[in-house]
Amino acid sequence: MKKNNNKGFTLVELIVVLVILAILAAILVPALLGYIDRAREKQYVLNAKSALTAAQAELSSLYGEDKQEFLQARKLQVAKTADVPGDVFTIYTSEDMTALTKASTTAVRHAAYTVKYARYEEAGKVLIFDGKSWTTYESGDSSIPSLSGKEIPIWTAYDDEADPMWTAAADTKKTN
Repeated sequence: MKKNNNKGFTLVELIVVLVILAILAAILVPALLGYIDRAREKQYVLNAKSALTAAQAELSSLYGEDKQEFLQARKLQVAKTADVPGDVFTIYTSEDMTALTKASTTAVRHAAYTVKYARYEEAGKVLIFDGKSWTTYESGDSSIPSLSGKEIPIWTAYDDEADPMWTAAADTKKTN
């Protein structure tokens, strides 16, 4: 009697293994893509928080120095401090700091130097800070809330040639 010394897999066994691998790939790939999308969303929120923190720090500095103008240099300092790749960042306060007088109460002065709302845009996403938390929207979404208060635009364009790469927005103050 001859012994069969074939030490390989049969065609059926190879096909079964390939089918199992294909099923696992079909299950895992969408899950991994979901993780990547969620990580990207979290990065946008972290960038927006960084910009907000930098803006509030600069406003606090203005408050401490008793200055009433958020000049271009200060706005560019916010951009340098934040160091994030967004497209637009606008903060809103509930009081206009340029309208403050010696008779202004502490609460009014505090409100003029505190970020009430913020809008941050990056890569087709719009993030809105409502004073408590960030909400993410797709650019062009009709459900993006309208912000109210005194608008202080920080930057409006990303420019690879500029140093820093952010360019400060024009000094416009308006009530929405």
